[in-house]
Amino acid sequence: MPKNRGGLSPRQKAFVEIFCKENGRITPTECARQAGYKEHSATAAASNLRNPKYYPGVVEAIEKLQREYADATKIDIVKHSRELARLRDKAVENGQLGPAINAEFRRGQLGGFYVDRKEVVTASLDSMTRKELESKLKEIRDNNIVNAEYEVLEDQS
Repeated sequence: MPKNRGGLSPRQKAFVEIFCKENGRITPTECARQAGYKEHSATAAASNLRNPKYYPGVVEAIEKLQREYADATKIDIVKHSRELARLRDKAVENGQLGPAINAEFRRGQLGGFYVDRKEVVTASLDSMTRKELESKLKEIRDNNIVNAEYEVLEDQS
């Protein structure tokens, strides 16, 4: 296999761009086909182009472009907060108070002003005594039932 010592050929550049842009959505073989490699050699070309032993320049170009894509899409808290503020202001200008409030709420969440708190409480009726069960039922009844009729059943055991 020839080593690529100079710049990238047009097909190699196309392969790098397609491979990075598609980011795994299509196979490397399909990337090679789209870059102009022949059908019967696309699989070998895709494999060899990603091998630093054969094409270090192509591998380096892939890594560089992948880093650029990652940096461009990186979420920065300040940039994100500014974008939410811009969207909020745009919503206010358009008289869309619901979306404006939502954008501002999300900015508050981003800043840590709102924290979701969830508690999972598990209780087993089996672990309660009869007296505890009756007390709990009375509490529920007193707090939730208004003007209702009910009948207390006697223990049948």
